[in-house]
Amino acid sequence: MKQNTDPSAHKEREVHFMEHVGRLLADERMRIATSSGRRAVTNLIQKAEEGDHGVELKRLMSRMDLPDRELQAKMPTGRTLNVTLSRQRLFWLRKAVARLRVICVSPTQALLAGEAPAPVEPAELSKLLGEMALASDQSIPSTVVVLATGGFSIEARTLAEQRLDRTLILVEPNDAGGWTVTGPPQTKALSDLFDPELDAGKRQRVRQFIEANCVDLMTGGLAGDKVAAQTQVPLGVVEDELKAYTKVAGGLVAKRLDGRLILFRETAAQPQASGSGGPDMSFIEKMKALFARRGEEEKKVAFLAERRAGLSQQRDRLFEDMAGLEQKESGLREEFKNASSAITKRRLTSQVLQLRKDIDRRQQLLAMLGQQVNVVSTALHNLELVRQGQTANLPNSEELTADAVRAEEMLADLEASNELAGSVGTVASAGMSAEEQALYEELEKENAVAAQPTARPSAAAAAAAQTAPTSAAPAVAAAAPARSEPRRNEPEPG
Repeated sequence: MKQNTDPSAHKEREVHFMEHVGRLLADERMRIATSSGRRAVTNLIQKAEEGDHGVELKRLMSRMDLPDRELQAKMPTGRTLNVTLSRQRLFWLRKAVARLRVICVSPTQALLAGEAPAPVEPAELSKLLGEMALASDQSIPSTVVVLATGGFSIEARTLAEQRLDRTLILVEPNDAGGWTVTGPPQTKALSDLFDPELDAGKRQRVRQFIEANCVDLMTGGLAGDKVAAQTQVPLGVVEDELKAYTKVAGGLVAKRLDGRLILFRETAAQPQASGSGGPDMSFIEKMKALFARRGEEEKKVAFLAERRAGLSQQRDRLFEDMAGLEQKESGLREEFKNASSAITKRRLTSQVLQLRKDIDRRQQLLAMLGQQVNVVSTALHNLELVRQGQTANLPNSEELTADAVRAEEMLADLEASNELAGSVGTVASAGMSAEEQALYEELEKENAVAAQPTARPSAAAAAAAQTAPTSAAPAVAAAAPARSEPRRNEPEPG
């Protein structure tokens, strides 16, 4: 996130943060240091002045020979906000009691050159604060908030402190998709207000992390402190979301093991069967379920799932310890390689040997934990198979045989009915008399003649007809057979 080379991403962070600061000016929870103690900004008279470094951006682009208007529109401009907070005195007189200064800093030159942005170092931050101190009155307490869209270095974060004349708060985006706010411990409540991400956004990121790592829920579990470290969300918010997630997803349990809240899968989510309880269950079935001691199986499943989650967390911690020991061994081997004294090499050899023994011991512990996890997982799997078989309520062999016989009888009856329907249809179709059959054939022939298209004369025939003499017309007419009228059947005289 912080190493993004897209200028529009840095500008979006700048705009988003300044909009958040504008909303804070109307928030009653925002209380800053004034000359008469901490006061809410909503109870003071505010005079805000906004600005930016757009002119400096144009000059820098001219020096770098980058006359690109589209690129300039995407670049962050280094927006600033100066708010003077005053109190009413007498009638029209006002007295300034505090100042709030917000400054946005971006790696402008690196973004223009297309290079990876570097974090703000202590020298750059000290220079910025010095220029600000020269331009302001030191007798009035100031709360300075600096946003670095490219992030701060570890050394620069140490400058966030509270003095009599100034309180410094540093804000930067983190790699987890949120924001990191660094401020004095005395003003933690104030520093937390400058986080632009709301609690809903933090909870959404935690839930997305859980869904992306759902495989860990099947093999072990997700620890709250690890989720907080990965998402960079406060541990309290993470634990609340882990507990809330169990209500959404079935079969999950959030339980505190060894002082850590662990989210793990207790059993596969299964619908309640009619034979395991419910209002439709008869009295006899309820009594059978009561004396069958089915609750003990539920307790076994819960205990084994909890045991598997605890063993998996111990195994993960051993893996982390081994990774640290291996890294330390690699460092000692590098020191042995660069050492020139025999005494130093002997000392390093002893340390490496001790580290290898510690690694072997932890490897034995890992093997034992792996076997225990395997045994617990196998027992839990067997119990889940038994539960699934009991809740399925599958028919037995006698019921399957009876249903198969009934199905064969139904198919036989259906086949006989089909044959009878076919024979009846054939007789009905052949039931015409001789006169009806003759008339049917005559009508079919007439329809076939009427359906034939009329033949059009060819182009050659049409040309010959136009060039033929008109005297041939009578001959043609004479040659045509005369149409005789039908003769009437008259009775003979007698």
